[in-house]
Amino acid sequence: MGKTHISQKMVLSALAGMIIIPGSALRVSAEEADEQPFVQAAGIESVLDQCYETEVKDNINLYLVPAEEGEYLNMAFSDTGDYTYIRSAPDENSDWVGKLYADSAAQVLEYLDGWTKIKSGSVEGYVPADTLLTGEEARQCSSEYENNTVTVEADVLNVRAGQGTEYDILAQISRGDSYETVGDPVNGWYPVQVGSIDGWVSGEYVTAQTSYSYGETREEEEARNAREAEAVVQAESSAQEAQIPGDETAAEETAGSGSGAVAAAGSGTAVTGQAVIDYACQFIGNPYVWGGTSLTDGADCSGFVQSVYAHFGISLPRTTYDMVNSGYGVSYEEAQPGDLILYDGHVGLYMGDGTIVNAMNEADGIGICNADYANIIAVRRVI
Repeated sequence: MGKTHISQKMVLSALAGMIIIPGSALRVSAEEADEQPFVQAAGIESVLDQCYETEVKDNINLYLVPAEEGEYLNMAFSDTGDYTYIRSAPDENSDWVGKLYADSAAQVLEYLDGWTKIKSGSVEGYVPADTLLTGEEARQCSSEYENNTVTVEADVLNVRAGQGTEYDILAQISRGDSYETVGDPVNGWYPVQVGSIDGWVSGEYVTAQTSYSYGETREEEEARNAREAEAVVQAESSAQEAQIPGDETAAEETAGSGSGAVAAAGSGTAVTGQAVIDYACQFIGNPYVWGGTSLTDGADCSGFVQSVYAHFGISLPRTTYDMVNSGYGVSYEEAQPGDLILYDGHVGLYMGDGTIVNAMNEADGIGICNADYANIIAVRRVI
């Protein structure tokens, strides 16, 4: 995208009656200037309109950053802890209307004394000026806030060990999957991380884009919290319904011993491993959240597996360290769809054909990768 570079000296000339734009010059006499307080010059008229209409003269410097920073005219990034409140007025005692999170970007609307008016996502309001990075600081740190991703446009796309089709296939990803890039493209190939696999995908079959994270309104946060709470209640309810009174012995025999035993009788029900996988795959592309158990709003690896099985009334332990004792062990060669594939600190659901569906990491969310991407320490069957 082309950049329009306007120096402060140029605009000061405009205030004196002349504006110079590359390739053209407009001169306005003093009499004409009295009749028209500013010049309708392409590229800056809206800026001058806003400055004059709001009579916030100091804000003109917001738009007059050096040439190389043109794209950061009114962009800011959060410089805070977990979040800062976005308030309805430039006053600490005013109501808060939203939150600006630590990794958020914002549009600057107005500078005030000690406060800045911003818009981030759907929320608009005021934050303390010292919670934002603007101007040169924003330019220098902008890459830290960028979310550079590629989205798969092919039905199945190979993730390769290098930048070319002659390199080994490390994993396969599907149409619509999005992955964060972990570096700059090389020769038309993008570096991505799929689970714990670092590889390359061809730029011919992906759409690349850069985006930012934004704040949320008070109402949006309340709705998100409600969804997460509902998901937890549903998981707990499913686990409780799976308990069979008076049949603790049978459950123990089915599950085996240890703290990771299945608390309910998944075995002996009509649930099939393929049904488990079909259900789990509905959530591919949803986010990874450390400590989360929500299949829609975010789960970590064990939370994902636990919540999937909870849907079928089968209660699993919360952590991978306990899941290693769930059900009963089988060899990897005997693995069937729905089996738990356990690694050192990670777990996924076996899909068949050497693949697993799992909550991978914050960059990749819930997705599919090769089951042998890392050393397998156990395969457990719980149905």
